[in-house]
Amino acid sequence: MDSDYGGLSPSDRQRQTAAEIARKKVLAAYSSTVDTIKNLPANSRDILLKDHTSNPSVVNSNTQYDSPYQPAAYQTNWQNTTYQPDATSATGQYQSYESPPTEQYNQYNQAYYNQNISTNDPSSTTSSKEQASALKDTAVDQEAINAEWAKYHSAWQDYYKNYYSDYYAKAAQSYIATEKMKNERVATGKVHRTRNLRRLIPVSIVVIVILIGLFLQYNRLIFAPIMAYVSPDTGSVATSIEAVDPSITQAVSPEPRLIIPKLNIDVPIEFNAPVASIDEAMNRGVAQFSIPGADAMPGQVGNLVISGHSAGDIYSNNPYKFIFSGLERLGEGDLIYVNYDSVRYTYQMTSRNVVEPTDVASLIYPTDKPILTLITCTPLGTSRYRLLITAEQISPEYAQTDSTDSSVTPNPAPETDATMPANEPSFFEKIWQGIFGS
Repeated sequence: MDSDYGGLSPSDRQRQTAAEIARKKVLAAYSSTVDTIKNLPANSRDILLKDHTSNPSVVNSNTQYDSPYQPAAYQTNWQNTTYQPDATSATGQYQSYESPPTEQYNQYNQAYYNQNISTNDPSSTTSSKEQASALKDTAVDQEAINAEWAKYHSAWQDYYKNYYSDYYAKAAQSYIATEKMKNERVATGKVHRTRNLRRLIPVSIVVIVILIGLFLQYNRLIFAPIMAYVSPDTGSVATSIEAVDPSITQAVSPEPRLIIPKLNIDVPIEFNAPVASIDEAMNRGVAQFSIPGADAMPGQVGNLVISGHSAGDIYSNNPYKFIFSGLERLGEGDLIYVNYDSVRYTYQMTSRNVVEPTDVASLIYPTDKPILTLITCTPLGTSRYRLLITAEQISPEYAQTDSTDSSVTPNPAPETDATMPANEPSFFEKIWQGIFGS
C-alpha cells in the first residue's frame, strides 16, 4: 500500500500488471490447447499427446487448411511453455515468458493435413461417415491431459507463492518501520505529550462550558460598575439642565421625564404603574412604585417613589438596564428634576439609605413636604439590597395646606409579601422562572 496517498504503490501496480499478463497467457495457452485437442481427429490427437517431443520441424504457424477438423487457431506449443525468472527482478517472481519453437506443433498439423487429403478427395473409397465413426471410438489419452492440468496448477501455485512472499515481506518491513517510529516517539516523549493533550480536551470543554455559564449569569457584575461612569445611552441628547436656575419654574413638554444632570440622565417616567407590572414598566424607562402611604404625585406633600434598574445582562435588549447604575455617585445638594403635566419640579438630595428588598416600611413616613425617593438595586450587578436616594422639593413653591390631603399614618403595616422592584432576572433565574413559573 502507498503510505502517503493510499491505494496501491507503484511497485504493487507493476507487480499486479505482471501477474495479469501471466494469468492471461496461461489461460490463453490452456484454452487454445483444449480446443485444439477437441477439434483434432483421433489419430492426430494420439500423435499430439503421445509423441509430440520426438522430431520438431519448422512450419509456418499461419498456414490454413481446408479440413473439417481444422483447429480454431494455432498457438505456441502449450506443453513446453515454461516460466523464466526475470533476471532484473529482485524477488525472482515470474514476470516474463519464453515460448519454444512452434515447429513441433505445426509438424503434426501438417501430418494431419497430408493424412486427410484423401478424405476430401471424391475418388477416395472410404466414406466420411465411416471415418467419423472411427474417430468416435478412438480413446483419449487422459493421462496426458491430467499431466497438463497438473502443470497448469503448478504454474499458478508458483506464481502466488512468489507474489504473497513479496507482499508479506513488504508488509513486515512497513510494520517494522511503524514500530520503529513509535519507539522513537516514545523515546522523545512525543507520545506522552500527545496523550496528555488528548486527555486535556474533555477537561477544556468542561471548563469552557463552565466559563460560558458563569459569564451568562454574572456578566452584569463586570459591566455594571463600568456603566456607572458612562453616560447612559437612552437615545436622547445630553441635557444641559444644570444651567437652569432651580428657583425659576420653566414651561416644559407634557411628557413625564426624570432628569439628573450630574449623571446625564434624561429618561421617561411611567406614573401610576401597577405594582404587579412595574418590572415591565421599568423596561420602558423608570416607573412610579406606588403603595399605600407612599403614593404622592409631583408637587404633592408626601413621598413620590420612582424605581429604575441599576444592572442587567450585557446581551439584554433593554436600553434602560443600567439607567440607575450611577445613583451611588449622587451627593447631598445634587439636583433632580421631574417634568410632569408641563411643569418642571426641582428636588435637592438630602440623604441616602440601604435597606432590605422587603423593607417597604422605610418608604412610608409622615411628612409635611413633597418628597422624592429613587430606588435601585445595590451592590452593582446584584439585587441583594435596595439603595434609597431621598430628595426634597425646592421648586416650585408648594402650599402647606396640601399636607392635609396627603397626610399619612406613621409607619403603617405594609403587606407581608410586598417587595421593592428588582433588576432583571439573571440567566439561570430566567430558566428557573421558565420551568417553575416563579
